[in-house]
This record gives sequence, structure tokens and C-alpha cells, in this order.
Amino acid sequence: MKAGTMVEVVEFGGRRLKRRVVADQGRIVVICNEEEYRRATRERREPKGIGFPRESVKQAHGKL
Repeated sequence: MKAGTMVEVVEFGGRRLKRRVVADQGRIVVICNEEEYRRATRERREPKGIGFPRESVKQAHGKL
């Protein structure tokens, strides 16, 4: 998945969240929330994210 792509993740407990891809590391996709993504873009730095297993991350459809 390409950095910046909007995705939907299923967190532990089953709740679905829309997030942005920071990095695709193969079996792990690093994601962050929209606020962190926008702030990092403005500050010209890499967003701080957390890794999720690829099987928990799907490309999102629609807006955040």
C-alpha cells in the first residue's frame, strides 16, 4: 500500500477505524490518524504511526 492511502483497520475488539498509511513493511502496515498525517505533512516530517497486521488493513472507500 502506498503512503498516504486511506485505509480501514479492524482494531483489537472489532472496532473499525479509518486511517492513513505511513509505510508498508510487507506483513505489517504502519498507519496513523488523519490529524497526525496532516500535521506531519505541514511540518515536513514522517507521521508517527503504529503497525497493524496486513490482514487487518483494507483500502477504505469514501471520506474519513
